[in-house]
Amino acid sequence: MSDVFDILSTIKAPQVLDAATGKGEFINILRQRLGYFVRIVGVDSDAKTVEEVQNLFPGDEVEIYQMNLERLSFKDNAFDLVSISNALHHLANLDLVLDEMMRALKPGGHFLISEMYQDGSQSEAQRNHIMLHHWVAKMEQRFGIDHFETYDRQQIIDKIRALALTDLQVMDYFIPVENPKDAKNCENLKRKFEGFLKCIDSLEDSQALMVEGERIQQRIQEHGCAPASRVLILGTKSL
Repeated sequence: MSDVFDILSTIKAPQVLDAATGKGEFINILRQRLGYFVRIVGVDSDAKTVEEVQNLFPGDEVEIYQMNLERLSFKDNAFDLVSISNALHHLANLDLVLDEMMRALKPGGHFLISEMYQDGSQSEAQRNHIMLHHWVAKMEQRFGIDHFETYDRQQIIDKIRALALTDLQVMDYFIPVENPKDAKNCENLKRKFEGFLKCIDSLEDSQALMVEGERIQQRIQEHGCAPASRVLILGTKSL
């Protein structure tokens, strides 16, 4: 598999914004692969997550803040690159967030997105990841957390094309695993899955959710689990 992130080595972006930064995984990719940067600012709406991630980046080059993604506390044209990774399906008002990211991006700056998708040619292990992800999303919705089914590949591309970026580049990739049945694969999702199974009885549709969960467990035992395919999109804001 070719490394799609090689393209980042050509980008010089002194000021970087990573929206919906979560656990900060994509910040690490940006730090390691960008051709040049001075500061990376990560923002997330969840206070607990922000507190945890702040402790992961003690240096001066990374700053983490809690912020409403639909109303970013930044001036217009503040960043040379804005990014968002595997978070579109967590946003109730996606268009507002994308518009805010565009507002904060300088003309001539880069917009970068990485997002898993649910359709296309996926292995059985990858399909298990998608099914597991969607089951957890259903549960989190029932407990008031914004989490939705992942988008189709073309839906993601269409969302980004609507931003009227120039020089759009679209690249597909996946994270390979040696053994899909390795217990460490999809570990975070499995942990959430098991946690929700313990409190499922409190829900009106608990029986249907339990049956679906058991079916996913059986599939994982048979085929394992592997990260779903993703699309990386890079574009430039018009001058």
